[in-house]
Amino acid sequence: MPRPADSSDLERLGGDLRREMSAMGAGLRQEISAMGTGLREEMSSTAAGLRQEMSAMGGDLRQETHTMGEQIRTDLRQEIRASASETRLQMEQFESRILARVDASAAETRRYMGVVAEDLRSDIKAVAEGLGALDEKVERFRGEVRKDFSKVDRRLLHLEVRVIGRSDRA
Repeated sequence: MPRPADSSDLERLGGDLRREMSAMGAGLRQEISAMGTGLREEMSSTAAGLRQEMSAMGGDLRQETHTMGEQIRTDLRQEIRASASETRLQMEQFESRILARVDASAAETRRYMGVVAEDLRSDIKAVAEGLGALDEKVERFRGEVRKDFSKVDRRLLHLEVRVIGRSDRA
């Protein structure tokens, strides 16, 4: 059977435990300190590696950004050329439609002016015929006036002869 522990045994055991615990605590402290130093070194190394990676990535990012910028510029230039080409095509189509409208309007105006010109020709022909008829009437009237003046002249001559003949007798 186990023997009952006395207080000195307990004290000794407590002291042994304290020492053992203290030794373990010191060992743990050293281990933790060594681990902390190792962690610090590892973190420092990792941070330096990350810095190098980020620096390399920064260069890559700059290069990639530059490349993307150039690609965007190229794409924009192509889009501008395509848009300009499309705009030219639309302008040519618009110009064609305008010219077709102008041609149609000119043809319509020519037809209308042809009708107006034909009406004017008819009116001018009617006026010319009227003038011809008036010329004929004027010529007839002149002939009649000449005949009438001839008659009047003859009468005046007869009258003059009479008057002169009376005055010579008197």
